[in-house]
Amino acid sequence: SSGINAEYGKGLTDYGKPVVGSDEESSWTTGIDWVQETLECCGITNKFDWSREAGDAEWWIATTGGNHVADVPESCCMVPEDGCGANKAIKENAVNIFEDACFIVGKDWVFEKGLIMGACGIVFVVLEVLNIIFALVLRRASVSA
Repeated sequence: SSGINAEYGKGLTDYGKPVVGSDEESSWTTGIDWVQETLECCGITNKFDWSREAGDAEWWIATTGGNHVADVPESCCMVPEDGCGANKAIKENAVNIFEDACFIVGKDWVFEKGLIMGACGIVFVVLEVLNIIFALVLRRASVSA
């Protein structure tokens, strides 16, 4: 789990940084936004990962980069709209943004989906075994006829 946390941290470092030579956001930015919006979470360990004090979102908070010293991304907002994350990386202003840490919510989401996939796999194996038994019964019936 620390490897996943480290990779997500790399994405946080360059969050918001445009792709060189284009107006597009990096795939990290798009991915982190998708995770935060879909799983309704904010930051890796908490919503304050976006703050200057945490220092994780280097480009996001840099005055030569995103210059979002006290902001969280709009994907952290319960109702995403322009400017909704302004000054929300400060404890006193941290309202109407998702509370849960994305690492924990994401881990739970993957575990839940894994259980569903595992159950589907078991059902598939059982159906295949029944199919083999049925084929053997048919073969035996055709040989004896």
